[in-house]
Amino acid sequence: RAAATSATMPREIITVQVGQCGNQIGCRFWELALKEHAAYNTKARYDEALSSFFQNVDSRGDAPVSLPVGDGRGAIRALKARAVVVDMEEGVTNELLSGHMRDVFDTKQFITGQSGSGNNWACGSHHYGPMYRDTLLEAVRKQAEDADSLQGFMLLHSLGGGTGSGLGSYMLGALADEFPDVYRFSVSVFPSEDDDVVTSPYNAMLSCAALAEHDKKKKKK
Repeated sequence: RAAATSATMPREIITVQVGQCGNQIGCRFWELALKEHAAYNTKARYDEALSSFFQNVDSRGDAPVSLPVGDGRGAIRALKARAVVVDMEEGVTNELLSGHMRDVFDTKQFITGQSGSGNNWACGSHHYGPMYRDTLLEAVRKQAEDADSLQGFMLLHSLGGGTGSGLGSYMLGALADEFPDVYRFSVSVFPSEDDDVVTSPYNAMLSCAALAEHDKKKKKK
């Protein structure tokens, strides 16, 4: 990685998008972030605002190189989202890889299963969580190592399904354990009153307990 410039303020945010809903929101988020920045920065420069969520990667050599922000006037080479994409079934993630935003994602940061969590919080939290813990944290560490001044993690997930609620809850706790001094923020979609998934209220209730415990950084005593 290219040498980092000195940073006085935390800047980068790593987004962890979990489950079908989390990945659908994530795809829309990245699209809007790029459109908003393009409207503001008409000269297509890689500045601090863009570096909060994207890496500027020079892939012309044998190994891709992450370019530093510098004075904020460097040209954009190839933008890669600071994201970890997680789902226990491949439907939505395959759509991301084949859709118009596919070049924004690093395929090495995709962690997928095949059978799903069956709308079961326990399956996501107690089965897939321990099974994929090392793989998940390694993907997060890779993103953290590419950050000059990591500010926080943003979790995108729903609370009604099994993967978003269960594995999302587990992931939030794992981040608290591994990165206790880094802020954690959750963008959580609650199930609607007329949700036809019978387990969604229970999934949401169990997820809320994890959010209350692990969301944001705990104050030091």
